[in-house]
Amino acid sequence: MKKFMIISFLLIPTLYCNGQKQDKITIGVIDSIYSEILSEQRKVWIYMPDSYNSQADLRYPVLYLLDGDVYFYSLSGIVKQLSSFGNTACPEALIVAIPNTNRDKDLMPFDPNDEEFDSSGIERFTNFIEKELIPYIDDKYLTLQHRTLIGHSLGGSFVLNTLINHQSLFTNYLAIDPGLKFHNYRFFNYAIEKIRNNNFKNKSLFMTVANTMPEAMDTLTVLTDTTWTTATIRSNLKFAKAVEKFTSNELDYHWKYYSNENHLSVPTISEFDGLKYFFKWKVIDLDKIIRTNPYISGESFFNKVVDHYRNVTEKLGFKTLPNHEQMDDLGNYYMQKEDFDEAFLFFHYNIENYPNNSKSYDSMANYFLATEQSDMATEMFNKAIEINDTPHATKNPKN
Repeated sequence: MKKFMIISFLLIPTLYCNGQKQDKITIGVIDSIYSEILSEQRKVWIYMPDSYNSQADLRYPVLYLLDGDVYFYSLSGIVKQLSSFGNTACPEALIVAIPNTNRDKDLMPFDPNDEEFDSSGIERFTNFIEKELIPYIDDKYLTLQHRTLIGHSLGGSFVLNTLINHQSLFTNYLAIDPGLKFHNYRFFNYAIEKIRNNNFKNKSLFMTVANTMPEAMDTLTVLTDTTWTTATIRSNLKFAKAVEKFTSNELDYHWKYYSNENHLSVPTISEFDGLKYFFKWKVIDLDKIIRTNPYISGESFFNKVVDHYRNVTEKLGFKTLPNHEQMDDLGNYYMQKEDFDEAFLFFHYNIENYPNNSKSYDSMANYFLATEQSDMATEMFNKAIEINDTPHATKNPKN
């Protein structure tokens, strides 16, 4: 398959001060792939996290975003916020945003039993993602096999169609206020049956519903309405509640209604809530563990931390390390309590995980000083100097 790439910078508008042009802030790149399946050149907008290329062995889960040029900015900001500054709500992730060329042709859902409707468009677009785009992204970028598909409105319908007909492609499916009323509700009925009768083990679906009904109605009265103006919210509410009842299909499913959001305002909060739901197993609130278990032993606390990151590693299929500063803070917390055995656990954990970080050895040096093991303290201090000639150790162990 013939492929070539064109990269250019996607920038926030340039800032000016006293007539002088300032430095630009880059938040992504535009990549390009020629699709033999679609017979056209397709652009993709790429967001890479701050740590990208910082370590050769780092890999990232991938978020595939439909209507990519519209929602790229909000999703990249949310991912950055939820994965940095000590926040563990979402892993650092690569975003592949796919702009549209012909939205109806690419995204319109279908019923394969309906001979009157041409389903070739959505199937070709799905095949493009599966057979061309995903292999291209996996070959060129530092990716994991943990993938999420995100779509709004017609894109939300595409997300559901992909879940029921191509469920192996993604781990998580975020359908934002999808359109389910098309073709006299044939896709609605088809999707219901597929989700009821198939197994979706290890797959997650988060569906959101916006408030698109007249002010005089509520979520109960709207279900009995028959006018076209309420067709979207009626079909979405009925679908969401129906899928909720299917418990034998092993689908990890959650849906949410936003009473204060309309069809156009709901995507951003849906992205935020959806990512938090998909990666709920990644969150560990260290302060809460201590607050709610004031008498927990340091060893038990340490084991909770180790077990948590072991579980995250298993979920992502890639070794995930705890935040170095947080582990160091916990070690120092136990140092202040003079619980030295517990402090050692966290300092040693940092050395195992971050053997090239001088601070790991600085902290261990202070531990050995506090426990009157001066020879070991000297060894740790010298190791810190070897890595960094300006170590952070608060005490200089005596030779």
